Amino acid sequence: MAQIKKYKPIGGITAAELFTVGDKVGAEELIAGQGVAVALVDDGSKYEEVASADATLVSVQHTLTLCSDRQLAAAWFDEGFLQHAATEGLAARVSLATGEELLLGYSERFGFEQALRLKSLSFSSGSSPNDSPRVVLTLAACDTDSAIK
Repeated sequence: MAQIKKYKPIGGITAAELFTVGDKVGAEELIAGQGVAVALVDDGSKYEEVASADATLVSVQHTLTLCSDRQLAAAWFDEGFLQHAATEGLAARVSLATGEELLLGYSERFGFEQALRLKSLSFSSGSSPNDSPRVVLTLAACDTDSAIK
């Protein structure tokens, strides 16, 4: 007789800290606790990486989506933070539910030149009484290296 095992996949992001990168030279300057860390809601945050090739040139598209409660995400709405995210870019230290930690917006080849940049910042009030207001910050970058080691 076959035994049915209960399986729950592990995924998602448990924590993320964002760093402005305009005056930074290397990854060692991204000191924990000196960036913008916002508490994330249980679901909705994710990191996606897509490698593709055009002829012989390989590129990697990085997309970081962070989801938080509106009250907790006030730092994301700061005008200076948004301007910096759109122009000079951000780096992120991200903790995955699998226990892995990723550094995004920095690569050995490009440094911070290909940092994560603002793709969108959206607010939703929710559509039903059980929906809490949410803020979704989406950052993206394109380079030639995977963040997964």
